[in-house]
Amino acid sequence: MEQNSLYDHPDLYDLMGAHDPVIERFYVEMASERGGSVLDCGCGSGRLAIPLARAGLSVTGADLSAAMLARAGALARAEAVELDLIQLDMRNFDLERSFDTIILAANAILHLHSLADFEGFFRAAGRHLAPEGRLVFDAFMPNFGLLSRKPGQRELAGAVTHDTLGRLTVEEALRHYDPIAQVSDVEWYWSSEQERDFFTNSWRMRSIFPQEMPLLVASGGLRLVERIGDFDRSPLTGSSRRQICVCARMT
Repeated sequence: MEQNSLYDHPDLYDLMGAHDPVIERFYVEMASERGGSVLDCGCGSGRLAIPLARAGLSVTGADLSAAMLARAGALARAEAVELDLIQLDMRNFDLERSFDTIILAANAILHLHSLADFEGFFRAAGRHLAPEGRLVFDAFMPNFGLLSRKPGQRELAGAVTHDTLGRLTVEEALRHYDPIAQVSDVEWYWSSEQERDFFTNSWRMRSIFPQEMPLLVASGGLRLVERIGDFDRSPLTGSSRRQICVCARMT
């Protein structure tokens, strides 16, 4: 059984993060409202960066994973769109330019764990926002079903088809949840029809509760100007599955 970062295996990552036209349309519309330039932070394999570039925006894709950036570059070339790709740590970066829109999509903000992580990211984002620019990001609501699950108990997370490995199943199990740090350690187990658990990967994800989100944003010198409950722009309610936040510089 191989254990590694899923970000070193973009062919597997993309199977569980398939293109979603609703999410793509939301971020393209949000960025197009401001026009000009976009920083797609945590761009991965270009899931959103490529549609943004296709919409006529100037897109810089940034990610910590060299493997994901390489795949983004290959997919962009195949789509005949231009991306400026940069490797960086979102907790502190300086690109010496500003952007009309910065996005951090697909729950990537949950990879930030400590207050210092959040302060670092929001301050870096603020330094790179144009005067009327906006930071837009989404985060799942805390999943109490997962957090209360018995450690090691597996649940089916998905079934996908790989080009060469065939039909794959992915099971998810909580290893540990730290209620003080609000960080959960989750394991994914990948199995093919030929080999059970041929690959595993771990996630360490922060839970962000709605009441603390504005405080985290403010810790880095930004303000929350809008918060909605889904990509259809429905209001944030107690039954919402995610928080979608639009932030601006402090005035």
